[in-house]
Amino acid sequence: MGRTAWRGLLLVLLTLAGCGAGDKEARARAAAEGYLQALKDKDPDRAMAFFARTYFETRSSAGWKADLRLITARLGALQAYSLKKWNWRTDFVPPDSGTHVTLEYEVKYAKHTATETFVVYKPLARGEYKIVGHKIASKGFTLE
Repeated sequence: MGRTAWRGLLLVLLTLAGCGAGDKEARARAAAEGYLQALKDKDPDRAMAFFARTYFETRSSAGWKADLRLITARLGALQAYSLKKWNWRTDFVPPDSGTHVTLEYEVKYAKHTATETFVVYKPLARGEYKIVGHKIASKGFTLE
């Protein structure tokens, strides 16, 4: 492949990757922080809207809401959150072709703090950033 062909391929890949890193962070943060703010506002139905449909393929929405009640019982009401670190990668190989942004937050609840990690995904072709993974770690789960 000639130099011009490589430059053309690189241009296509960069175009497919979409926006710059700062824009990826802002859009992914909007999904994660939209979820956190909905929890802070005690609105689980609004919180669910920030998750990808695929997130609920392995759990029911009723089970997910039961988990939220357990989190609140153990940790208390969500009071504040702050982003600690983030990173991103773009995959070009199906079926996961798209941008994955991992965001780690320190979350202050009424009784305990937690570290919450979100994986937010946007397909290459089209779509918006949605949460596809969420992990929460807190000593409050073992103390209560």
